[in-house]
Amino acid sequence: MVAELLADPYPGDFEILLAAPGRASDPALADQLAEVAGDPRVTVVQSKNSSKAALVNAAAFAAQYPILSLVRRGAGHWTELLKQAVASMEVTGADVVGGSSVAFGLGSAEQAISRALNSSLGVGPRPARPGVGKGPVDSVRMVAIRRQAFERVGGLVEAFAGAQDWELQHRVRRAGGMVWLDPGLALRGRAPGSTAELARVMFRAGAWRRKVIFAHPDTSTLRYVIPPILVAALLLSGAAAVAGGLLASPWLWGLAAVPLIYAVAMALGVAAVASGLRLGGRVRMWWAIMVIHLSWGAGFLFGVSRARAPRRSTRAAPPRAAISDEGVGR
Repeated sequence: MVAELLADPYPGDFEILLAAPGRASDPALADQLAEVAGDPRVTVVQSKNSSKAALVNAAAFAAQYPILSLVRRGAGHWTELLKQAVASMEVTGADVVGGSSVAFGLGSAEQAISRALNSSLGVGPRPARPGVGKGPVDSVRMVAIRRQAFERVGGLVEAFAGAQDWELQHRVRRAGGMVWLDPGLALRGRAPGSTAELARVMFRAGAWRRKVIFAHPDTSTLRYVIPPILVAALLLSGAAAVAGGLLASPWLWGLAAVPLIYAVAMALGVAAVASGLRLGGRVRMWWAIMVIHLSWGAGFLFGVSRARAPRRSTRAAPPRAAISDEGVGR
C-alpha cells in the first residue's frame, strides 16, 4: 500500500508514517519497509503496544502537517479520495471530511448481502449508506481530519476498539468541530461472504454501539434502539406464544404471529428496493436484511456489559504539530 501511495503521490507536501510496535515483529510492516527503504517521505514511528489506537496516535502525534488521513486498504484510489476530501475541507472549514461506505460482492451471496448493507433497510448511521446528501452529519466514513481537531480531543481511545472512528468524531463535534459528508467520497468494502459472517459482524457492531451509548448517552437515537427493541419483542412474543399454548389462551398464542408479521414486512420492503434482482437474489437479500437487524439488536442487548466512560491517557509533553496527508500505516 505504501509503494502504491508513493507511485501516485498526493500533489503537495506530505509524509507517510508507519507505526510499529516496539516489542513485536510485523512481517507485513517489514515487507512495506523493504519496498520503500531510503525514501525520505516515509517515517517509522515506534509504539509501546500494537492496538490500533496506540499505533494511530503514535504516528499522528509525530507527524508535521495540518491534515491527517488514515489509509484504508481496499477502499479505493486513496490519493484521489484524499484530494477530494481536502478540497471539501478547504471550502467548508470542516474538521472531519468523509463519505459513505459502499459494500460490494463478487458472488451471488455477497452481492445480495452487499445490497442489504447498502439498502435503506439496513442498520446504522445515514452516511453509512450511499445516496445521502452533502452537509454536516454526526459521523462519516472518515478520509481526512484536521490535526488540531485530532490533537484537541486526544486522538483515538483504545477502549472503543470497535467504534473508534465514530467515537472520535463524536468528541470532535462535542468540542465544537464540524463533521462533513461528501457524497462523492464512496469508500468501498468487501461484503461478508456468508450470512453467518454477516451475523458475526453485525453482532459486534451492535455490541460496540451499546458501549458507545453508555459512555455517551446523548448519542442515543431511535434508529439505534429499534433493533434491540425488535429482538426483545420477538423473544417476548415467542415466550407469550408458548405460555398461550400451555394456558390454552388464544390471545397469548396469537402473539406467535409477530415474527411472521415482521418477516412479511421485510419481504415487502425488499420488493420495493431490490430492483434488478432475480427471485433468488431477493430471497437472499431478504434473509440478509433480517440477519442485520436481529444480529445487531442481539449484540446491543447481549454483546457487552455496561461500560464506564474511559479515562484519557496523559502525555508528559504536547505533541509536535502533527499530521500525515497520506496516511498512518499499521
